[in-house]
Amino acid sequence: MKATELAKMKRLALATCAAALLAAGCHAGRMDTARGDARPPVPAFRIVLPDDPKPWERTAAEELGHYLGLCLGENPLTVEGLDGVVFHVGDTGGSRSVATAGHGDAAARTEPGPPELADEEWIIKSFGRDVFLAGGGTRGTLYAVYHFLEDDCGVRWWGDNDEDVPAPKPLSFGVLDRRGKPFFECRNIYRSYPSHGKPDPRTAVRNRLNDNGNSPIPLAFGGAFTYGPPALAHTWDRYLPFSKYGKEHPEWYSLWEGERIGGDHQGQLCLTCPGLADEFSRRLEDYIAKGAADAAAKGLAAPRIYDISQNDGTMKFCQCESCAAERAKSGHTGLMLQFVNAAVERAARAHPDLLFSTLAYHLTEPVPSNGVVAADNVIVRLCNTTQNMATGILDPDNKFMHDQVIAWKDYTKHLYVWEYAVTYHKLKGYPFPSEFSIPEKYRFYAENGVKGFLIEHEYFDESDMYELKFYLERKMLEDPFQKADGLVEDFMGRYYGAAGGPILEARKLLDLRRREKGAFIRWFPSMGEFSFFTDADLAEVRRLFDKAETAVRGDGKRLARVRRAYLSFGRLADFRAKFGGKHPPEAGVSDKPFFDIPTDDLSAENHAPKAIDFVKDIEIGDPLSGGDFVARIKADAEDREGHYRLPFEIGVYDPLAKETILSKRWEKPLGEGYRWYSAGRVKLPEQGFFAYFTRKWTVQVPVCLQGMNGKEFEVKALVKFTGPMFFPGDTSPNEIRIARLAYVEP
Repeated sequence: MKATELAKMKRLALATCAAALLAAGCHAGRMDTARGDARPPVPAFRIVLPDDPKPWERTAAEELGHYLGLCLGENPLTVEGLDGVVFHVGDTGGSRSVATAGHGDAAARTEPGPPELADEEWIIKSFGRDVFLAGGGTRGTLYAVYHFLEDDCGVRWWGDNDEDVPAPKPLSFGVLDRRGKPFFECRNIYRSYPSHGKPDPRTAVRNRLNDNGNSPIPLAFGGAFTYGPPALAHTWDRYLPFSKYGKEHPEWYSLWEGERIGGDHQGQLCLTCPGLADEFSRRLEDYIAKGAADAAAKGLAAPRIYDISQNDGTMKFCQCESCAAERAKSGHTGLMLQFVNAAVERAARAHPDLLFSTLAYHLTEPVPSNGVVAADNVIVRLCNTTQNMATGILDPDNKFMHDQVIAWKDYTKHLYVWEYAVTYHKLKGYPFPSEFSIPEKYRFYAENGVKGFLIEHEYFDESDMYELKFYLERKMLEDPFQKADGLVEDFMGRYYGAAGGPILEARKLLDLRRREKGAFIRWFPSMGEFSFFTDADLAEVRRLFDKAETAVRGDGKRLARVRRAYLSFGRLADFRAKFGGKHPPEAGVSDKPFFDIPTDDLSAENHAPKAIDFVKDIEIGDPLSGGDFVARIKADAEDREGHYRLPFEIGVYDPLAKETILSKRWEKPLGEGYRWYSAGRVKLPEQGFFAYFTRKWTVQVPVCLQGMNGKEFEVKALVKFTGPMFFPGDTSPNEIRIARLAYVEP
């Protein structure tokens, strides 16, 4: 392309960029004070698009114009010492012939344009005042613009509605010459924002994520490397709903203790059932057609992946003779992979560009035996369900996941990881210092063949240090080999300003205590797992946060950020204040001090959400104290197996040792009304435990206070039974009501 042709193209393209130019903060003119006359208007910059720009190229130009305009204000911009800068956004031509006339040099410098760029690859390159921001696929150009704005101009996108743009100032750049490509092929941080709806796709793309959980990314922002219908995981029952086909085709579903069972959280499939893989294949073809049609109708990119993975919430895999025999040869995982391979075979031939995913989850986390491997187009997503959330992948606590990653890379060409970044249950949102091990974790994954991620990082409003951990995750997903030593400090200084130092000191104290005590924080923790951080530690954290608030007093934005950073510590402090210390002796409970744990918002349904409510239960004559709420189990609901019938069980479970350490059953109620049931004495573990009720463990109370760990207590519960199931002639509903839990000193 000749210089004259390039100039013509610029003039034509400039007419299509009016909106971007208005947002760019261009100068209307300047006064030459020495001569007293006005010089011709010199814009701070111009933006050039291709003659027929793609939707994502238009977006890239608009984003560049908007943010660069904010960064400059009325100030000048120079590149390689030249003003009148022209940004060429997207595919604006082959060779780049850049004229420098008007700047003391009439010669034209000709440089070759960027070579063919791979999908998501980006390039930033200057030739004098001409800067080229381009990339491959639908997102590469956007990434070039966002890297320029972030790395060169200092813009930060911390999250939805949370960004930092530097105060306007002159900007001057030397030679710009960088290129890159995100390391992992699938980068999805599954976020949720209960306070303001679905996560903004712009936040994902600005941070170089190429999927956005269940929230689509429009073509204007490059679309997504995303999943098609019916869902991105736990799909077996969506393909073949037990509620629809269970009676007509019971042979499709798990044989469990002599009964065919199915449903999203109740059962699985009979993976050796003749013809089932073919039936699945037909349903898969239907979903592929639906996914493409729905995407086209909504102006979205077509899905790239379709999921075929086990139902959630149950390990009731089929016990039929055929499944048992195959499982004996190939293991749970091998049996599953053989079924998945067969189910996708026909669709894979018809759609060679698509991938198909399944989960290595709980019983299917270990690698298969008997030589079974995933088909070339099958993604295996290994779920990190056993991890110690508070430490790194190289820690001995996380040896299982460490070893599984190394082993799995020989069994699939597409190894993905389903990572968990938050704690769950009703104890979500408590403090654990995972930020210090995030870089190590993703570098290990990169070195061992992992190609993609879904990171569950929900609960924006509650999660511990959400903004910092999200920042580190997206940084490492893009480049796990970058120098990470200063990333935490960089974030603290930029996000919290002068408050960053005290907050970082508090987080380092949390990590120090975790290492000193060898704390193990599971993804479904009990309260005892947070006992490594003492009341004295919480007092020191409160002092540090008071110092942090003082440091940013008058800066409302940063003050709000500081207070959010304290939430997880505050939640732990509030919990301990609520349950305080021991209660004095009480008639009917004990003649000695005891820990009184009401069942209200601290109890958690486990396997039967439709069978349990937490209700106020104030009844005249019932010996209720210590709280109005009770856990009410509706004993008729979802109880085909009779786990809510007698005998009634109370137990204590150690999740780290994976063993029940106390259990007692009653063949009949002790009497009508509320009665105290004693399960006996037990020495509680040093780190975490929970009490459970009924043989289904439906109500779990994962509460532990300082002073309980490692000591012996009698475990008692205040329980009431109603209904003919428990008392013949009683016309009340069949219910078990659990009002209080007490740990009594022996």
